[in-house]
Amino acid sequence: MARVVVLAAVGVVAASVTFASPASARDGGSTKLSAGDGTVGVNQVVTGTYVFGNGLDNPTCWDPGSGVSFHFQASDGTDLGSVDGTCSGTSTWTGTVNWTPSSPGRITLTVDASQQLLGGVNNLGSASKRVNIAGVKPSGAPSSPRGLSVTGVSTNAVSLNWSTPSSDGGSPISGYIVKWSGPTSGQFVAQATNANVGGLAAGSSYTFSVSAANAAGWSQWVNVSQRTANSPTPAPGPVTQQVLVGPSWTGGGTKVKSKVWKTFNNSQNLDTNAGHEARLSATNKSSVSTVSFRYVGDQVQVLAVLKPGAKRGSFTLLEYSPAQPGFTAMGVTRTITVVR
Repeated sequence: MARVVVLAAVGVVAASVTFASPASARDGGSTKLSAGDGTVGVNQVVTGTYVFGNGLDNPTCWDPGSGVSFHFQASDGTDLGSVDGTCSGTSTWTGTVNWTPSSPGRITLTVDASQQLLGGVNNLGSASKRVNIAGVKPSGAPSSPRGLSVTGVSTNAVSLNWSTPSSDGGSPISGYIVKWSGPTSGQFVAQATNANVGGLAAGSSYTFSVSAANAAGWSQWVNVSQRTANSPTPAPGPVTQQVLVGPSWTGGGTKVKSKVWKTFNNSQNLDTNAGHEARLSATNKSSVSTVSFRYVGDQVQVLAVLKPGAKRGSFTLLEYSPAQPGFTAMGVTRTITVVR
């Protein structure tokens, strides 16, 4: 009787080994890979599918001990990893991974389907697909300007300098918003990575802030604090009236087009006989949303932008120089017309 028991046990083991031996990869099954075109920095879903053929030993969803796993790779060298498949229907196994492309171009994705059995790994099949990854990153606000610092200080002006942001957010930097607060406050838009803030109170503390802008919005502000220089003791003797000549317009007339930079003549004409450079500002803006000034070499330029819907507007251009030792304050105003 004991001999019969032993033989029965052996028979059970033999049957088990026979059942777990690797099935043929050529069982009529099929491997597929599903993925679409995408964009750098945007998540992609990649899916592998294996459907068993009609062999009698092929596992079904009711045979979880011999499931299918999937391994994914990309031709740019990225290993997307391995996942265990899930079964649906009777014998269809699927596995899904997330992939965030890091480089543009035509990339081939590959999936290998396999089965872990007692006899080892059974490679069921492979599939691949080429996808096109666009090189446009998703747009957003840029990162903050870097290295904001003070490069010059006078009684009523502070010069600033900074570096471009480490990221433009996916669209070009359109300008920098410069603002200040203290005894006086204000803001303007700078096109370069430097600015001169004038019209400040002497011997006063100010906080200066800069933000980068693109089509999506503004970056976080970066700040620096600075105290302006104390006013010098006025020189004795008679006070002379400062004299300012210009600047005149290049191209004639006092009319500018909205959103178009207009150039003054040589900026040396902004010098006064007190030996200081006159400053420019815009007041009394009518139907004009912003007015900006910048220096390009020896040229001075102005950019005026009409408010939405306005066809015409104006502003007062003020060229001024504060009082200097031995010289009075000076200002010249002109009305500038802005058209579409």
